[in-house]
Amino acid sequence: MHLSTRITLISLTLFVNALALQARGKGGVLDNIPDSSTLVEGYDSPTLVKSRMATMPLHDIEGLWEFAGEGSMMAIERVSGTDGASALYRAIVVKSADISLREGTVMGYLTPTSKRGVYDARIYSSRTDDHTRLTGPSRNTITLADDGSRISFKPYGRKLRFNWWRLLLPYMYRSLITPQERPAGDIEGCVRVYPTPAVPLNPRYL
Repeated sequence: MHLSTRITLISLTLFVNALALQARGKGGVLDNIPDSSTLVEGYDSPTLVKSRMATMPLHDIEGLWEFAGEGSMMAIERVSGTDGASALYRAIVVKSADISLREGTVMGYLTPTSKRGVYDARIYSSRTDDHTRLTGPSRNTITLADDGSRISFKPYGRKLRFNWWRLLLPYMYRSLITPQERPAGDIEGCVRVYPTPAVPLNPRYL
């Protein structure tokens, strides 16, 4: 290969890579999230999170959410400095059945879509070898129920379903990847713990 041809190919490669990096930098807010989870302070207990949230004006999706039928809990809160159509929210572990996953671990990020009550999300679906950090953000949509009492999760863009919520369970009870045999619909999700829904999930009868 002639030297001039080699230089031309190298220049083209560098140019294409530069364009790719530039395009990535101009992507949506979810395109620039960390590749693995981070740890943030202030999520040591549900009581602590409730006390802080009680002093803040909350968006519809913000609050404390409990995983249905399982007991683990997460907080969804807006990242400071973001708002409107470009608002970015973090889903953060507040209580987990797996003692190796610390409170304050960021589980993923979400942002509003053009459809009311529907959010585009990146949820970490794998773990590091030492099981202390989450990695591999997978694509999901999170839908807020009309009454605000529930959210449901639906992965997209993959043929295998990543059971990312099982990251909160003890190791012996979870399997992160399962064949996609039948759509689960909206049964996978969370119920709101705080703020208390206008219509209680378990109403008391006199």
